[in-house]
Amino acid sequence: MEFPTLGEHCQFLDCNQTDFLPLQCKCAKVFCREHFNEHCLSGECELAPKPKEVNLKNVDQIFKCSEKGCRKGNLHEMVCGKCNKHYCIEHRFHPSCPEVDAETLAAKIEEWEAPRRQFQAANKNLQEKITENIRKALQSTAKVKTASKIHLMRIKQKAVGPKSIPVSDRVYFAIKKPKDMSPKPVKIVEDEDHLEKLDSVTLDPDLKDTVAVFISSKWSLGRMIDSVCDTCNIKNDNNKVGNLKLRIFRQLDGYCINPFKMDVEVSELMNEEVLLEGDKLVVEYVDNYILNSVDKTAHIFLFSE
Repeated sequence: MEFPTLGEHCQFLDCNQTDFLPLQCKCAKVFCREHFNEHCLSGECELAPKPKEVNLKNVDQIFKCSEKGCRKGNLHEMVCGKCNKHYCIEHRFHPSCPEVDAETLAAKIEEWEAPRRQFQAANKNLQEKITENIRKALQSTAKVKTASKIHLMRIKQKAVGPKSIPVSDRVYFAIKKPKDMSPKPVKIVEDEDHLEKLDSVTLDPDLKDTVAVFISSKWSLGRMIDSVCDTCNIKNDNNKVGNLKLRIFRQLDGYCINPFKMDVEVSELMNEEVLLEGDKLVVEYVDNYILNSVDKTAHIFLFSE
């Protein structure tokens, strides 16, 4: 059973994990415990709780690590029994105390780090197996519906977007962000006879290097692009005069989704199977000169060698 409204997504850049006991800063942003500490110590938020070196007097203060150059903090005090200073978990066994030799320090650090590495390795292996199992299932007609549901559930678990969208209107995609703002080379196909026909649009189960998002099926394509850019922190000047415009491409075949008509509704694109819920979409910058110089009936693809 799914609970799409339970918990909150951490708003720290590139985190987005669901936290059922999130921490909220006075600036109204919510974070998981780890990134709440980093947010407070970054110095970028004037409303964030101020760190205190020694004693925790109220919930609006956090303990700052005493290690030089460390910006991490904790809500709970972890005092070294030898020097009586607070340290984060990473620097819990620090070399500043003369009683701790290098060998003991290395052993203690390994004792703390080993379980975390094991968990990360196990989780990575699990996700790779899930991805491969979904990919195999998508090749089987009998299993494709189940595989598609599992793939979509994985996206929903991490998806972020405007909370004002009713759950019944939400549709989910995996978004790959542009690496930079340079215009990407594209291929123009003006004759439909030269299009490579696909039997059907299929899902790509690999979610690596993507951001899971949800948008409203009732929105226009233009509003979808604006929302995706806001959610994924992508610079968007589509509403300004300039040489660069953002467009959305299918990762499957590089096909540009309606490059010239931004007022088409997302639900219409999904009914026509131009878009498929759960699909991986690529957001890229395109030279505006190309968009203005080609026939409006042409098809645009991301160029791939």
